[in-house]
Amino acid sequence: METQGFTDEVDNYIQNLRRAIYQPIIERDAGHAAIDRRKATLLLLPLLNGEQWTDEMHTTALAIGAIHTAFDIHDQIDIEDASSKEQQLMVLAGDHFSGIHYKLLASIPNFHLIRSLSAAIARINECKTTLLQSPPNSLEDRLRLISEVESACIVEFYHTFGFTRYVAIIEALFPLLWLIESKREDLSNMKFPHLAPTTADTEQWIEWCQRNLDDRLQNSFFLHKPVLNQLEAMFELGESKLI
Repeated sequence: METQGFTDEVDNYIQNLRRAIYQPIIERDAGHAAIDRRKATLLLLPLLNGEQWTDEMHTTALAIGAIHTAFDIHDQIDIEDASSKEQQLMVLAGDHFSGIHYKLLASIPNFHLIRSLSAAIARINECKTTLLQSPPNSLEDRLRLISEVESACIVEFYHTFGFTRYVAIIEALFPLLWLIESKREDLSNMKFPHLAPTTADTEQWIEWCQRNLDDRLQNSFFLHKPVLNQLEAMFELGESKLI
């Protein structure tokens, strides 16, 4: 798929996701929900690479997009003081998006998928609790947990629909993206900013993650060249992730 087609597919998905999660009162009071474009792109990676894509996959992808949006909203909540109107609206918005996730899944007669995604969500919440309350001492272990938080639902999607060969790519990509974000002056949109390493450590770990990702991409002979170029641009250009 050429670059324009690549962009159009992601744009169409995001528009469909916005329609799926739309609720006029939440939109009026809490504003436009931010959607993680990078995560949407990686979720659609098999489609963008020319794999067969079914209606069931499309619905599941929307369900995962809804839960990702719910996670991102809930991650902005001040756990020490969620009493303000704005904070309460964020709680309600996140809960609404979670409900859309389960509503979409309920329309798919695939109980294995529902169970596997539920297990992935449980793991994500466990990893978040660990990272917030008792993070591991080593950055390698922290990156492993961050990768699980960011990729678990997508990994389950890949496994369920036979796209397992893509798993190694996203598991290597998410830690690199997080480290790149940790170098920015404004960390307000970054997850787990309290875990950001020192500048020297960041550069060393970026180089290590970059080599790890490069190795996996070089061995991913199934990736078409335009898709490979887009993946490389995703971290080289440091593009914005939220739209």
